[in-house]
Amino acid sequence: MDGKIKVVIADNHALFREMLRLTMRPEGSIKIVGEAANWQQTIDVISDLKPDIVLLDSTMPEMDGIEALPAIREKSLKTKALMMKANNNEASIFKALKGGAKGYLSKDVSISDLIKAIKAVHTGELWVERKLMARFFDREAIADSKEEGRAGRPKKVLTPREKEVLCILTTGCTNKEIAQALFISEKTVKSHLNSIFKKLNVTRRLQAILEAIKQGLS
Repeated sequence: MDGKIKVVIADNHALFREMLRLTMRPEGSIKIVGEAANWQQTIDVISDLKPDIVLLDSTMPEMDGIEALPAIREKSLKTKALMMKANNNEASIFKALKGGAKGYLSKDVSISDLIKAIKAVHTGELWVERKLMARFFDREAIADSKEEGRAGRPKKVLTPREKEVLCILTTGCTNKEIAQALFISEKTVKSHLNSIFKKLNVTRRLQAILEAIKQGLS
């Protein structure tokens, strides 16, 4: 074993697969071990190679990428799916994560962010591209405002700072890294996380992110 993260690219566009393969080649910690252009090839290559990560196009021919997640787990329990899609919305993100995907990216993501996502998912973190989470939080804020107006009293909603902490959390950052990004202390980060967990009625980071997405859906 060379210690590298083994990755399979599953996408029906040959040019996109080639682009990813070439741009990630200089990254010493990641190795592209296989490619697939359709659903059957995806299952075959995952079954044969048991990669650590599969970069999975959510609109693969023959079967929706999200619907394919159970079959991927059946062929290789160690393989984590990182979904990629050209057009994204909150519903598709939530559906993918609930279906078992460990990350979600738009196809116009930078190569540096893609590499960060692969590494984070490989270590067991959940990754949702920051701009997608930001869009969700904007939508959630509007929904919160409408709900407060109808009910006449505020809900237990996240503060703007708590939303910032949760957004950065999705990138796999540690408490120390969150503190550095927001120019606050680690103690303050822990306090924000405790408040977030309490408001969302969860006990783990992954649960907090999923619950936040779920509560923003109509």
